[in-house]
Amino acid sequence: MEPYMIWVWLAIFIVTLIVEACTQDLVSIWFSLGSIVCVVLSLINPIPYWVEIIVFVGVSIIALIATRPIVKKMFKNQIRATNADEFIGREVIVLSSITKDLFGEIKINDVIYNAILADGEEEIKELEHCIIVGIKGNKFIVKKSRKEV
Repeated sequence: MEPYMIWVWLAIFIVTLIVEACTQDLVSIWFSLGSIVCVVLSLINPIPYWVEIIVFVGVSIIALIATRPIVKKMFKNQIRATNADEFIGREVIVLSSITKDLFGEIKINDVIYNAILADGEEEIKELEHCIIVGIKGNKFIVKKSRKEV
């Protein structure tokens, strides 16, 4: 089996690179490194395949332990402000009633958006004023304003 191990390691290298290219998280790059080391080892004739497997596992684990925390810190999901954040705190008029069970619609700068109620709110009726307090997904979170039309 040893003469064919170079092809096995090359196949593992290609598969792990394809998996890595298809995902946004670093999930298999360490196995790619381990397989490249084993390709080099398999070029040396007298090394048995079980030694190559141990080296593959060892190199992959060492690479994972050494680099994963650094990579995670670099790619840490940071909250990024969007242009929709500028609407928080703004007072708008409700176009269709908003209840706990159904989202309604609000109009901002001649654009209609979906809106849901903030915690503690019961209902905001059509043409009532509301204040945008947050964003959840693609919906604005609103609460009733004291001002009436």
